[in-house]
Amino acid sequence: MGRPACGLEDYQNWQERIESQQESGLSVDEFCRQEEVSPSTFYRWVNQLRDGIPQSLLVAGKARQQIAVGEAKFLPISTQALPIEIEFPNGLMVRLPLDVGRPLLLEVIRIAGALRPWKAPKS
Repeated sequence: MGRPACGLEDYQNWQERIESQQESGLSVDEFCRQEEVSPSTFYRWVNQLRDGIPQSLLVAGKARQQIAVGEAKFLPISTQALPIEIEFPNGLMVRLPLDVGRPLLLEVIRIAGALRPWKAPKS
């Protein structure tokens, strides 16, 4: 299944935790015991935050704030969780994950597009 997607709040929370550890004077192991997180999780977040919070999350967070107070000029749209859907003239519908590679996508289109329409048997 993998890890759940991380949102802006997760990044902000971990940024605060990392700063707290640095200010506390505790070792990473001691701090992690106190926070009840594993050192490997802590270091994973240190690496993820090395360049700061991703700009895309900051932009989306600002847009959500603008929506909440009625200042939004547009609604943010995310296609991260939506699959690619292709409906062919033969009636076939194909759904693929967004991260499907181009070679596989082209092969699926070639094969699915060549299939004959399915016909229900006559009663």
